[in-house]
Amino acid sequence: MAQSVWGNVNTCVEIGFEILELMTAKGQVKDRDKDTEVEKIADGVFLMSNDKEVLIAVSKDTAEQALSDTAVSDLYCSEKDGYLIYKDAATVIPLFELARNNDSVRDFIISEESLRATLCGNYPEYVKTHNMNVPPGERIEDADAPSCLFLQKQLDNAADETRSEVSEHQAAHDADRGRGLFEDVLELER
Repeated sequence: MAQSVWGNVNTCVEIGFEILELMTAKGQVKDRDKDTEVEKIADGVFLMSNDKEVLIAVSKDTAEQALSDTAVSDLYCSEKDGYLIYKDAATVIPLFELARNNDSVRDFIISEESLRATLCGNYPEYVKTHNMNVPPGERIEDADAPSCLFLQKQLDNAADETRSEVSEHQAAHDADRGRGLFEDVLELER
């Protein structure tokens, strides 16, 4: 049994790295151990991320058992080595469907409101199809929340991006301020 467990772990890691190559424009993953993370959410469901993008990989077996036909449509995902790959905002679709029946997936979602806002804002056709096929109490209702901040990794990436923008703005402001003072002094001397 130990051999099969390690075989599964190695297979998941190998597939994870192959999938992560989809995240880069040139198909190259640099310094994999530092730049990318692979995290198991549930059996057959993995979160792969770097500092710019987030992917959800769902094994085809898990997808067949737990996802709707709409969720496995090539409108929302691509297929790679027996996994369906959902990128960026599209990660909301499998997570929404899987969270209904899987506590570990549900616990992984940090903001139900952001999840609903992402679904309604980015995938209105999916929401419409879903809502037509479920009772009123299970319908997706829009929420007043930021889109694409339903996972901790998304929140972390947004915070890092904001810090970077603030630093760049502060540096530009300091440069402008220094130039402005110098010009003011020159103007006073004239």
